[in-house]
Amino acid sequence: MTERFTRELSALLAKNETYDVTFKSQDALTESDFESTEVLIAIPSPEILGKFKQLRWLQLFSAGTNGYTQGANFPEHVVLTNASGTYGLTISEHMLAMTLSMMRKFPVYMDQQKQEIWKNAGELQSIAGATVLVHGLGDIGGHFAQKVKALGAHVIAVKRVVYGDEAYADEVYDENELEHVLPRADVIASSVPGTKETYHLFDATKFSLMKSSAIFINVGRGENVDLEALCDALNTQKLAGAGLDVTDPEPLPKGHRAWHTKNLLLTPHASGGFTLAETRRRFLAILQDNLTRFETGRPLNNVVDMKTGYKKK
Repeated sequence: MTERFTRELSALLAKNETYDVTFKSQDALTESDFESTEVLIAIPSPEILGKFKQLRWLQLFSAGTNGYTQGANFPEHVVLTNASGTYGLTISEHMLAMTLSMMRKFPVYMDQQKQEIWKNAGELQSIAGATVLVHGLGDIGGHFAQKVKALGAHVIAVKRVVYGDEAYADEVYDENELEHVLPRADVIASSVPGTKETYHLFDATKFSLMKSSAIFINVGRGENVDLEALCDALNTQKLAGAGLDVTDPEPLPKGHRAWHTKNLLLTPHASGGFTLAETRRRFLAILQDNLTRFETGRPLNNVVDMKTGYKKK
């Protein structure tokens, strides 16, 4: 958490007179904490959750829930809620910045600037008229689809469950159709969480189906992408460019080939977090609403389906 977010969270919780509120790092937890804590607002190590004797509700700071669901040993009596609805604005802007940077060849120009080279990098791409495949149409993917649609893109959405027409998507398909629509896309932007089904979903086979002029963006989970296969595709020019805000492994170790792979733009899981004021406001609004619901015995919002790892509809 940032210092500013800690202050804002403290101010919100200070208004609540129902509970005693304590800020602690996981390493500083005591037996007394394990005996008395009823509500946890954190991203704790899943293995410590069983130590909390009175825990009733865990509110995550993240939208992703991997490690807590899909067969994880999560206490059955504890309600898990995520932060879905918090990060759509900030992460989608990061995705758009990555996409436009690759289309306008900014990484090439940044490298040339370091070498004091004044040279036009040649042919460019545009969002206007491009076919953009948005993989995952939740809060983050939905915000991104809205932005690229407004800039003139044709939007293909691929999502886990298709309920009908989706705002900002010209075409909607379920996950089983991903391989069929990949060859059509100029941009593939994925924001899905990490689950058993998405591990290395984007592998050598998927990259081979993409246009050689395509740009691939991933802000979901690093393990959703076979990083070695992506580096191979970029190094052999089977893919024009890629932007990753998440990697597997993460942090990306020094000496990894991805650091020096041509046309690969890397950011250190920086698209989300609480560094944007609007992100903090959205999370605190979700938390305040759920605190009120918890105190009055009403169902919480953003409850996670433990089988799928997604927020319940």
